[in-house]
Amino acid sequence: MVNAPSTQPKPGPFALPPLAVATHPDVILSPRELRRWIEGLPLANPAKAADMLLHQLRLLARDPQRNPRFATLLELYQEPLEQLQTIVDERRPAGLECALPLDQLESLLVELLVELAYGHLRIANGMLSGGKTPTAAILFRAIGLLDAALSVERTHYRRPSLERWRLLLSIYLHAEYHKVTDQKLDAGPGPDDAPDTIQGLFFRALIVSLCDPHNQPPGEVHQWYRWTGAHVDLLSLTVLPQGTFTIPIDITGGQALLTGARKGRPGPETRYLACDRFKQRLEEDEAAPAGLKRALTGLIRGRRTPEQRKAERQPRNHPYQLILGMHNIHRRLSELTQGATPDRSAVTPTSCLQVNQSRFGAAFRLRGPVNPPFSIGEPVLAEADTPNTQAPVGFAARIRRVFSEDDRGIEIGVEKIQGRLVPLTIVGAAAERSRGDNLALLQHDTETGRYTLLAARSLFREGDIVTADGPSMRYKLHMLRLGGVVQHTAYIDVEPTGG
Repeated sequence: MVNAPSTQPKPGPFALPPLAVATHPDVILSPRELRRWIEGLPLANPAKAADMLLHQLRLLARDPQRNPRFATLLELYQEPLEQLQTIVDERRPAGLECALPLDQLESLLVELLVELAYGHLRIANGMLSGGKTPTAAILFRAIGLLDAALSVERTHYRRPSLERWRLLLSIYLHAEYHKVTDQKLDAGPGPDDAPDTIQGLFFRALIVSLCDPHNQPPGEVHQWYRWTGAHVDLLSLTVLPQGTFTIPIDITGGQALLTGARKGRPGPETRYLACDRFKQRLEEDEAAPAGLKRALTGLIRGRRTPEQRKAERQPRNHPYQLILGMHNIHRRLSELTQGATPDRSAVTPTSCLQVNQSRFGAAFRLRGPVNPPFSIGEPVLAEADTPNTQAPVGFAARIRRVFSEDDRGIEIGVEKIQGRLVPLTIVGAAAERSRGDNLALLQHDTETGRYTLLAARSLFREGDIVTADGPSMRYKLHMLRLGGVVQHTAYIDVEPTGG
């Protein structure tokens, strides 16, 4: 696919943090001395080594004096940084499904990656001020470091930084202006399928961010990252829409990436990500992540409708209590259905603030960390924080999105569970099969007539009939199909039967 030539003006210098007022007395400006200092880092204590490395790198990157050996000094930070990245990768649980907070080492790693990118872009700014063109290698190194930092943050649902996105976009536009976006470069150590061009790194970041990784398990988003990196050659960024499946991209950096994609309009500040070949490969490749396919299709189709939500959300500012986990929800619903005093409960809730609500969903903010951590798709029970004399007011829901903030704040978006939610206790042979995990919840959507059983994954056997006791009656439920599993809780489509 041939792209039309760029119509954008020559990009200006990169927007970087301000330099220090004066050279710090502790900064190491000799390559030989810095090499010896790095060799003495206590890597047996990775967090301490990362903290020391970040402090020294920041002194160097923010030093106001021009140093002819600056590029050489920056290169020396690459090896210890890669060692720390390896340690972080090895510590990451396989198939991660929940929103674990960034630990100390990961937070330091993100800052190191970004600070080293600033250093390389400072070299690029120096070349621009001297009338020279930044080399593709410098731009590639900087965008790779920013992308690596973004990848770590995605694993922990960190809210995207608009400034970081602008900088990443700025690097791509510089490379495009100087016609080096597709120049192959040494990607260094890492997976063989990692992109080796500025364009490839940028497109991978685009696709994964556009598909909204905040509503997917982190382990699945990692699969998106790997699969997309191996297929970035099937994407292109065009001045005019090309093909059936295109996504508008705001190249001003003035709004969040996903916002621009949903609300983008034709104009000189909009480009189009052509996805036809990429989407076709997603459909054909049996090993392609199913979640990526659904997310990309949903984004493209969503632009064909005037509204992005089923119902507009209204701002709220009301204290709430969240009850997490199926067993805790079962206990609380049992208390309420049995007429227990509303303000007395064996369940300890989590305090939060409701920030918006609609007919179908809501959003809450709370302080972290939460133990156990949130998982996309898990059930919650939200109760308004009302005086003890009032009857409980609230609703059951499923977590659909998670955002974490720098100050350990967390925001979750939930989708309300429609209809009634009844606490059940599985009895009979099925209870024995569940190995003591016999508590369940039965959702009855009164609008569609659909029944969904929330129960232990081990309970499901297609076609079986399970017996369960509710607050006022016994149920016989025919298990039809497995709708999904979150941690150890399964969502099972069932049908009541009198047999």
